Amino acid sequence: MWIYVVTSFTRYSKVGRASRAEFQGRLCKDGFFRLHENLFVRYCSTSANAMKHKEKVKSFIPGRCCDISIILTSDNTEGGTFHSMNRKRTNKITYGKPKDIEYF
Repeated sequence: MWIYVVTSFTRYSKVGRASRAEFQGRLCKDGFFRLHENLFVRYCSTSANAMKHKEKVKSFIPGRCCDISIILTSDNTEGGTFHSMNRKRTNKITYGKPKDIEYF
């Protein structure tokens, strides 16, 4: 099973930024990896293990300044999804020499 944790923290207050850093640090210590800025993912081999980690995440959710969603998906529903973590950046698009501008 896959566990997705989607987070949304207040960035305009010192309390929100501090709780965001603490929560994301605890997620990484629990074995989650960052898929996007506010999206963390972890694979669990059994549903019982997934439920254990779900309860663990629920236990360290801060009381305020955040909205957090926990999504569990099985391998059957995840089968059509492809994740690639080693993407190369493309080169910048370069244009040729600009043509002379004609005024009429």
